[in-house]
Amino acid sequence: MTQIYAYKSIAKAALNQYDLADEKIQFLGHSENVTFCVEAAAEKFLLRIHQPVSASQDDIWQQPDIIESELLWLAALHRDRNINVVVQKPIQNQQGEWVTQVLADNKDIFCCSLLRWIDGNISETRRTSQQAHQLGLIIAQLHQHSSQWKLPQNFIRPTYDENRLHAALEALYPAVSNNLISAEHYELLTTATHYIETTMKTLGRSQHWGLIHADLHESNYLFDNQQIRPIDFSRCGFGYYLYDLAQSIDHFLPQIRSSFFAGYQTIRNLPDNYLQITEGFSIMASIEVFAFHANNPKEHEWLSNTVKYVAQKHIPKFLQGESFLLDII
Repeated sequence: MTQIYAYKSIAKAALNQYDLADEKIQFLGHSENVTFCVEAAAEKFLLRIHQPVSASQDDIWQQPDIIESELLWLAALHRDRNINVVVQKPIQNQQGEWVTQVLADNKDIFCCSLLRWIDGNISETRRTSQQAHQLGLIIAQLHQHSSQWKLPQNFIRPTYDENRLHAALEALYPAVSNNLISAEHYELLTTATHYIETTMKTLGRSQHWGLIHADLHESNYLFDNQQIRPIDFSRCGFGYYLYDLAQSIDHFLPQIRSSFFAGYQTIRNLPDNYLQITEGFSIMASIEVFAFHANNPKEHEWLSNTVKYVAQKHIPKFLQGESFLLDII
C-alpha cells in the first residue's frame, strides 16, 4: 500500500503537467508499467508510470526516447484514415512533450505518459474463428501502415532479431544448472535457434521487416461489442512481420489459426512458406517468454512443463520440416 501511495504521488505530479491535477485517479495495476485511470469531467485517460514491477527487466523500456517513439507511432496510427483500427491517442503535456518526467521524493526520475482511454474489455472466453480472422485483419493493417510510414527523426525502438534471440537463449541457460529444464531440451532449443537464425538471414530486412506491435497476445486487445481494439504498444519495435503473427497466434486453438492467416491475407500477401517461417518465430517467441520467467520462482513449474512440451512436441517437427501450428491436439 505504501508503494501504491508513492506511485499515486508521482501520478498526481505528472498530471499537473497536463492540467489534470485535480481529477480523480484510480490505481489499475503494476506490471511492465504502473497504470492509473484518470477520470476527467468529459473523458477518461490512462496514465502510465514507466517502471516495471521487476527490477531484473531490461531498463531500455524506461528511456525517454524509447517511450517517445512508441507514442509517435500511436499518434501516427491515430491519424491514419486508411486503416480501420482503434488505438489509444497519446497526449502531449503543456510543454508539448510526449514524455513527462517527474522527480520523486527519493530523487529518482520517473518517466510518465498519458493516453486517451478507449472502451472495451479483455475477453476470457475462447476465441472464435471470426475473431481470429478479425485479429489477422487488424495486424495486417498495422503492418500496412508500418511499411508506408516515414519514420520521424530520432525514432528509436528495440529490435527483435537474432541478437535478441541469442540473448534470451543465454538468459535461459541457468535454468539447466538449476534443474528446471534438462540439458537435452536446452540443446534442442539451441538447435532450433540456429535454424531460426538461418531463416532470418534468408528473409533479409526488406518487405518482410518493419515496425511491429510484438506483443499482441490475448490480454493486449479489447473487445468493444464485436470490435477488436489493440492496446499496450509498449513492446513495439522493429522485427519480421511473421514474428508479429507468431506472437499472436499461440493463444488460438489450432483449428481456427487458418482463419487468422486468412484475415491477414485479405490485405497483405504472405510468402509461400509462411507457415514454416511463422512456426520458427513461434519457437523464438517461446524462448523469449521462457527467459523472461526463468528468474521468477512462481513460474518455475510452468517453465519446466512448457519447455518440455515445446521441446518434445514442436521442435522435432520443426527441425524435420513438418508443420505443428495447425495440429489439433
